[in-house]
Amino acid sequence: MAFQRAVTEVAWGWAWSRPGLDAKTRSIINLAMLTALGRFDELEIYVKGALRSGVTVDEIQEVLLHTIAYCGTPAGRQAFRAAHRALVAEGALG
Repeated sequence: MAFQRAVTEVAWGWAWSRPGLDAKTRSIINLAMLTALGRFDELEIYVKGALRSGVTVDEIQEVLLHTIAYCGTPAGRQAFRAAHRALVAEGALG
């Protein structure tokens, strides 16, 4: 419970409610950061959230293609795999 409260207060409360960026931009940043950190299980969750924030499938693809240049091919491949699972689960891909 303490962990969940901390995450809710810091991430969802403080970081996501700040005025300088919209939710779509924050979602795009999260996809890139999670790829860079190699947190592919989390990335799968955040792809679903990105869709709800208005990020399109094409934009998700572009973000992940961009990460290949900065994070490397193995990270990009894993990110695409995680994103694909999430997009299929959400019905965003056929």
